[in-house]
Amino acid sequence: MTSRREVARQAKVSPTTVSRVTNGNGYVSPEARRRVLDAVRDLNYFPNKTARSLRMQSSMEIACITHNIVNPFYGEMVLGIEEVAVRHGYSLSIYIENFDERDYQRMFHENSYEGLIVLSPVELNRVLGLSELKEVLPTVVYWDWSGESPLSAVTVDLRTAMRQLTNHLIVRGHRDIVFLGHETMTPEENPRYLGYLDAHAERGLSVSSENVQLVEGWHDSSTDGYQFLRKVLQRHSPFTAVAASTDMLAIGAMKALAEFGLRVPEDVSVVGCDNLELSALVTPSLTTVNIPRRAIGRALMNALLNKLGNSSEAYETQFDTTLVLRDSVRTVPRVAMEE
Repeated sequence: MTSRREVARQAKVSPTTVSRVTNGNGYVSPEARRRVLDAVRDLNYFPNKTARSLRMQSSMEIACITHNIVNPFYGEMVLGIEEVAVRHGYSLSIYIENFDERDYQRMFHENSYEGLIVLSPVELNRVLGLSELKEVLPTVVYWDWSGESPLSAVTVDLRTAMRQLTNHLIVRGHRDIVFLGHETMTPEENPRYLGYLDAHAERGLSVSSENVQLVEGWHDSSTDGYQFLRKVLQRHSPFTAVAASTDMLAIGAMKALAEFGLRVPEDVSVVGCDNLELSALVTPSLTTVNIPRRAIGRALMNALLNKLGNSSEAYETQFDTTLVLRDSVRTVPRVAMEE
């Protein structure tokens, strides 16, 4: 097993410098840090976590609460979190959000976690107030809209993203656009739906209730998209496009359309939101909005490390989204509108 001294010898630094790099504390010049990290990789060095925890009086354990680990959207965020956590010597415990308040309290008090990352703060807030979390341990959250948060947050303005996506359909002549998304307790918790409404309002267009299909809770699998668009199709309400709030819902909707003999995009255009890897592989490839999930995960863990470094201020980091144009949208014969 490689020792710290061997790493120091190869990197031409002191053992103390190796500890500073692997522990993530203390100043190290960029050049020395690079040499240490190269030596750590080349020698396959793993710091002794138990000894490090005793020295630092730290468990080196981080908890992450997520809505769904199966959906690649959350899975890629977790990978980004883990990438930074491991680099700094932390272990990551994943919890799927299905607890009541007593379960959460037990989790926090029976485990000596250094900090918490929450990927589903809206749902968790109904069980355990977010403002209470910062009294328990350092916490960073992921929000999918911009706004004030009592905690440090990494955000994506999905209201704007969905407005741009829906507008992309409108300027291509679509007026009867089905929205396929989540049902929430308040509109503020559903930025993607608000973005869909914003795009119509900006063009002076009304939205028919027949064209809004809200999926109960936070179910967002392709099966959910398939089942709920079937309900729309069975109502025989006319529409030319589907704006799904996630790629998985959009992909399920495409299967339902195919079963009803409708072609994408010749008969119905479909857009999603997330830019999952699968969205480029389906036929036709899906027009969507890119959300940099892995980078968001890294930012969440870096924000938590900042909190663990005794920063008491709550701050927000926002990531931009980009429209990804592919093959699932066609222009319908109408008077053209400007972007």
